[in-house]
Amino acid sequence: MKVIEKPSVALWDQVVSRSEYATFFHTPTWAQIIVETYPHFCIATKGFVLDDGTVAIVPLVATTERNGFFKWCESMFPGGYGGAVAERNLTQIEVDYIFQRLMNAQTAYIHVMGNPYTRQSLPLSFNQSPLHTHVLDLAEGFDAVFRNCSKGHRYSAGKAKKMGIQVGVAETEEEFRSYYYKVYRDALKRWGDSTLVTYPYRLFEQIWLHRSENIKLWVAKVDGEMISGSLNFYHNRLVVAWHATTRENYFSHRPGPLLKTEIIRDACQRGFSYYDFSPSGGLKGVETYKEGFGAQKRSFDSYVWQDNKLYNAYHKLRHWGRSALRVSPLEHNGHSSQVAEVEPENVNGQSLQ
Repeated sequence: MKVIEKPSVALWDQVVSRSEYATFFHTPTWAQIIVETYPHFCIATKGFVLDDGTVAIVPLVATTERNGFFKWCESMFPGGYGGAVAERNLTQIEVDYIFQRLMNAQTAYIHVMGNPYTRQSLPLSFNQSPLHTHVLDLAEGFDAVFRNCSKGHRYSAGKAKKMGIQVGVAETEEEFRSYYYKVYRDALKRWGDSTLVTYPYRLFEQIWLHRSENIKLWVAKVDGEMISGSLNFYHNRLVVAWHATTRENYFSHRPGPLLKTEIIRDACQRGFSYYDFSPSGGLKGVETYKEGFGAQKRSFDSYVWQDNKLYNAYHKLRHWGRSALRVSPLEHNGHSSQVAEVEPENVNGQSLQ
């Protein structure tokens, strides 16, 4: 096997385009959006030529510690599916080899969001956490899907139409801004301290600026006023609903079910096989809402590796040095001693304000 340290965008795009289990989060487009949104990240994607000539790609973004040596890696940030993809399924031996090569002396931390569309398991040296998403099979077409929706969702979609709600795809940057500042910010106020993660406007701006045909922000409006939205990513046979919310003052209009059914209708007409509602963060009410459309749970895992002995020794040494500074003669003489470096935050735990 051979490692490709910096695969070309053309090769990367070719592999993910031909992989049946790759998602939009595996694409170079998503990685570029991330590094342009969060400047502390750089693209660290690796390629691997397997023994039969098959090329596997592991999409990665990374941030480097202040010492310029240790790296913290994510596949794929923030919260998107990651891991290795190829034109065929990978064997466990191949997956183990790939990730063992990523666990090198410079890597302090690796977080891999698993992929519910493949059965890969990472090496046992990774700590594993179970997760699940909700996926709707579109094979039988929209009419069958809509018949299987709950009565409540079908009623709500009909009510929304009667109240004059119009559904369409955002076509201007101003619509992206309206979704962020009017719809999403309204939800953040409502969620308060229960908010799991906050995204900056720059992320939505970068999504807009890429003008990718594989990204669509679907919006619901009444009398020209945006009241709900759903940001969806399209890749190969899969549509993923990555971000969605509704303004609280318009809950009575029931825009969500209408918006979702129109997105699903479009996906069916365009020949997509699955609609992925994305993980629900353990919120049972959200899961029940998704199941009302007929979506089924699909399990996968999240993996973390942080067993770099060199980094752990370095980390202990720094803390020992700090302790020595705290009891230095300068402090006993009433002087203030400060450590020039501050401890880097775990990439996965940084505030995304």
